[in-house]
Parts: sequence; C-alpha cells; structure tokens
Amino acid sequence: MRQRYQTRCDSFSDLVMVVDAIECFSQERFLAALHTRNSRSLSDIAAIDTKVLAAIAALQEQHAQLVDFARNFNNQFVTRNNRYFNSAHQLLRKIHSGITQMKSIYRQFTPNSTAAIPASAQPIYSQPFIYQRSPLATDTYTKPLFGMETYPEEVQRLCDDMERFFKVLRDSLLVCLEVLRQEQYIRRNAAHCMALYHDFKDDNYLRIRKFIHSIKLQSDEFSPNYNPAIDLRQSCATEAEFAQKAFHDQEFDDVCSLAVKELVEEELRGEFSSDELQLFAEDRDLILTVRYIITHFDEYLPTNRKNRTIIPAEYVACLLWWCKIPIKRNLAFVTYFRDTYNAAKGPLKPPSNSAVNIKKRTDWKNLSEFAEVIAKWENVDLS
Repeated sequence: MRQRYQTRCDSFSDLVMVVDAIECFSQERFLAALHTRNSRSLSDIAAIDTKVLAAIAALQEQHAQLVDFARNFNNQFVTRNNRYFNSAHQLLRKIHSGITQMKSIYRQFTPNSTAAIPASAQPIYSQPFIYQRSPLATDTYTKPLFGMETYPEEVQRLCDDMERFFKVLRDSLLVCLEVLRQEQYIRRNAAHCMALYHDFKDDNYLRIRKFIHSIKLQSDEFSPNYNPAIDLRQSCATEAEFAQKAFHDQEFDDVCSLAVKELVEEELRGEFSSDELQLFAEDRDLILTVRYIITHFDEYLPTNRKNRTIIPAEYVACLLWWCKIPIKRNLAFVTYFRDTYNAAKGPLKPPSNSAVNIKKRTDWKNLSEFAEVIAKWENVDLS
C-alpha cells in the first residue's frame, strides 16, 4: 500500500518547506485540523498531548547536541560525521525523535494521509508533501466558528504544547539550514577550503611525524584505485580545486590516508609542492626561478602603463609561454601565478585565465618590450 502523502525531506529546499509549514501553525489552523476527524475523543487528545510533551523533552536535549556539533562542523575539512549534514535526510537523524513526532502529528491532523493510491495510478505518481496539504499549514482552511476559549482544557493544552514543540523544532531546523548555507558559502571559496585542508594535514603531521620516514607509499592504502580521495586529488589540476570538491564530501579515513601520502611526499621532495613539480615537469631550478619572478613581478612591468591597479594579462601570457607550459596546464599555471603572487602580498590584481588566453601569442621576442623583459627573466640571480 502506497501512501498518499510524502513525509521525507531529502534536500535543502525540502527543509525550507518544512520550516515554512511549521511557521504557519496557529490556533485557528489547529482547530481547523482538529475538525477533520469527528471521532476524536478527549482521551485521544490527552494521549496525543502526552506524546507531544515527551517529544518536547527529547527534542530539547537533541537541539543542544545539534548546536554543539554545528558550532565546529564547518571549521573542519572532513569529519567522521560528514554525511550528517550532506543531505537533509541525514541531517534530520540528529533530531530524529522530533521529526518522527512531527510526521505523526501531521498524519493525525491531515485527512486521508494514509489512504492507498488507486491501482490505476501511474508508477511515476508524484506524492505531494503532507506539509503542504495539511490544514496545519495549507493556505486554504476552514476557519473555526468559535474561539479556543470555548474548547475543553485538553484541547487548549494540546494546542499550547504543539506550539511549544514546533518552536523548538523550528529552532533546530534553522540551525541545520544555517550550517548548510555556511557550507555552500565555504565551498565556493577555494582559498578557504584549501586553508581547512592544510589545517587537517597539519593535525595529521603531528600524529605521524615520529614515524613519517617509515611509511611505505607502495601499499594499497595509498593507491587511487583503493582510495577515492587520492583518486580525486590526482584528477584535479590544483590543490584548490581538490579542496573545493572534497570539502565535506569525502570519507574521513580516506582523506587521512591522502594527507599522510602528501606529507610523506613533501618530506621527500623538500620545499617544492606537488603542484609545482607537476606543473614544471619537476624542473626544480625552473620552479625557483619562476617563484622569484612572480613574487617580484611588479619590477618587470612598465612604469608608464595606463592601469596601475592590475597586472597586464599579456605579461602573464608571456611568462606562461616562456615557461613552456603545455596547453592543458595553462589554467593551472594562471592559478599558480595568482596564488603565488597573492601569497607574496603583491599589491596588484592578477588577471583572469580568460584575459590571459586572449593575450597569448608565439612571437614574444619579436616585440622589443617583451624581448627586454624575457632577457631579465633569463638572467635572474637567485643568490
């Protein structure tokens, strides 16, 4: 038997809908919903109220736990409870008794909420949400003829307790929504995601530093075929891209293994990052030269340029050409340029990848201005 109404919440928008439904609760709506069933006795009302009171007590405790967990959740790159905030369905498990009771309340105060769908209904039948059809929340409902003061004390008490229950539940759902909004905001910020990943790696380094030289990277644990986090890292052009994609989306143990792998590799390669070695084909001398050029890039720019707040895209395009970066790595180079320049506290705004693409050419040395700057790059003194 299929149910006429849907009660699950599996998305951010579903959560918003439930909060909106809760905020619609009022005495008038309660009385309208109460009259959808004529056979409800005062003992039935008292039994429902007993369940609501128990749900309030449980939900208040769960709300405190939720607030405590949410306080630090977005300050961590991954947690052992990742999936908890990854979807609305998993999120609601933290306040499961409140959600269960909410569904029960809506079922009891919505007509035909358990009626079977006709056999002729199509398999793709889309169930409407009970929160949109119940008199407790719908836009249209039959207003009661008499005020709450005319009803028995049991009815008045149930209405008051349901209002208390929905307030605590609303507060809990708003905490969840705010955490999800923060998570979305952080995921859009590559630098923030990368900083969280670096913090995660630092914590792992403190754990393994005593035996870092004993770790063998040839084991299956560090293979991309066995570890989704390592596989994702290898498929990403930059660490920033990986950090954005992996933030709160990879298993804790998998990211731990990735962090250990990268820490061991960093220990072996010294001061060079894996991105640098990959971008410049492990030419360590070139890496040091390019680092110097980028951190001193203002010195290579003409003093008579029109816009003195941004780095001219053609100069970055020229450097990209000079470094012999393959086309498929052009974006990674522009990202590396920007990150390195900003890390050195450069005062100008680096150009976008699209701006650099427009300025690409293959005959830079035939332009006197760029022939001069290329000569300076070829004679950089790092001593």
